[in-house]
Amino acid sequence: MSKVGDDLVEAFQDMAAFLRGEIEVESYEVPDDVLTPGKISEIRKRVASSTKAFERDFMIPARTMESYEQGRRKPDTATVALLKIIERAPDVAREALAAGRR
Repeated sequence: MSKVGDDLVEAFQDMAAFLRGEIEVESYEVPDDVLTPGKISEIRKRVASSTKAFERDFMIPARTMESYEQGRRKPDTATVALLKIIERAPDVAREALAAGRR
């Protein structure tokens, strides 16, 4: 078997041992400022009733938001910045984006 194969077998054996309660595994906390799919979903749900409403207010397509929320895509740097602004000051973001449409 290859090195990768050996590593996979070992990883699955460790996972099975953990699930049986035989070993402890190292864990870590995800920092609050990291935009995980769950965090992106929380932001969207807090400021809009649906992905379509979010699209209307913040100009990020509904399908794109769905992809971020499901972890199929990761937002680029500009979108991360916009999402962080929306999280902290959604009304300011709405106002700024609305002004750009006029």
